[in-house]
Amino acid sequence: MGPGRRRIALLLAAVISVNASYTVMIPFVPDLEHRVGAGPVVVALTFALFAGAKALAQPVGGWWVDRWRADRVAMLSMLTAAVGIALTAVARDSVTLLAARVCWGIGEGLVSPALYAGMTALCRRHGIPTSRMMGNFGSAAVAGFLLGPLIAGVAVPVGLTGLFLAGAVITAATAVGLLLAIPGQEPAQAPEEPDAAAAPHAPAAGPAPVRWWVWALLLGGLDMFTFLVYSALEPLLPVYLSAGAHTSARTAISAVFVAGLAVSGLTMWLLGRYTLPLRTLAATGLGLTAVGLCAMAASAHFVAVGGSFMVYMFGYATLFLTARRGIVELKAATAHDGKAFGLFGLVSDIGNVLGPVLGVALYAATDRLAFLVLGGLSGLVLLAIAVAGRSRATLPGGTAPTGPGGAALEAGAVHEAGREAAVPAAAAVEADSR
Repeated sequence: MGPGRRRIALLLAAVISVNASYTVMIPFVPDLEHRVGAGPVVVALTFALFAGAKALAQPVGGWWVDRWRADRVAMLSMLTAAVGIALTAVARDSVTLLAARVCWGIGEGLVSPALYAGMTALCRRHGIPTSRMMGNFGSAAVAGFLLGPLIAGVAVPVGLTGLFLAGAVITAATAVGLLLAIPGQEPAQAPEEPDAAAAPHAPAAGPAPVRWWVWALLLGGLDMFTFLVYSALEPLLPVYLSAGAHTSARTAISAVFVAGLAVSGLTMWLLGRYTLPLRTLAATGLGLTAVGLCAMAASAHFVAVGGSFMVYMFGYATLFLTARRGIVELKAATAHDGKAFGLFGLVSDIGNVLGPVLGVALYAATDRLAFLVLGGLSGLVLLAIAVAGRSRATLPGGTAPTGPGGAALEAGAVHEAGREAAVPAAAAVEADSR
């Protein structure tokens, strides 16, 4: 295994670890009542404070990445998460537990922009196409979500203390791995040179560049909507399936979610092998999302729901990749990579906070019509993108500043070749009509 493959493996292992940590607590919720005397409020805060700390820490992590080095930020952030995991393992009262979860969430929030910055640095250093790397990144994220509850279920005899202490050790080892995986600061700064070479061609390429934070907000808004709908389905689907299940409701719920997540991971891996225009990906994802959601309203039988959910998850995976490829290709944010990733993550995570509330409220008010409402919202977002698509600056890649960097990454060009590739890359993006 070459050095590039080793670095990619270490980075993807960290992605799996971070996402597994997000879900590993779920099977241990019943233990918290006996362990720390946690009532419903404490249990809710255990998850809410973690999610809130993670969301708020992401802009700070992005600022830190721009001010320092992504590899060192990633290492220290994962070590912070390891401290939070260890404190969770030994907590015997609710105050300690909640403080541990905040610490854990801060660590995972700080590391997120560093992981994205590390991914773009690896693409530049080793000539890796951005779309392929993002496909692998998304598949690793889904694998982590699946792995968390699976590990927790298998390790139930070990107990919360043993499992979480082992998790803290693994997270600390992952922190050291990230220091080895993410290239240092110097190679990551090299792509700034093509900007100067490409600048004389900017006026002929299209409209004036849009500020990096506008793209970060727009792409984060798309990702927020994606997470809003998915997290709304997490409490909504189990209730819906319980009403229509002819067998074990738990079996039906597990089968539907496992099948959907498997489709999502496979879709991300496959789409990572193709460089499709971002506007095409966004429209396809929203269309499939709307179709899958509306189809769920037809029947509560788990076979019908499972098929509809798999269609929806194909669209979910497409939108997931669209938002992240857009933020990675945001050449206008080259000098603010960390801030762009941090702002994107903050806006994105709002969907995870609001989604469950929306799902429960819609189902209580409209029953199965909740799926039609969510599908209708997807259709409205698709319509908005279609209308805005008349502008050349709809998505990154449609303006002059975004073209050279985005196309160079897509081609897997190393930074030494950036100056020669700047002009043809801009032409390639114009032909791609993103």
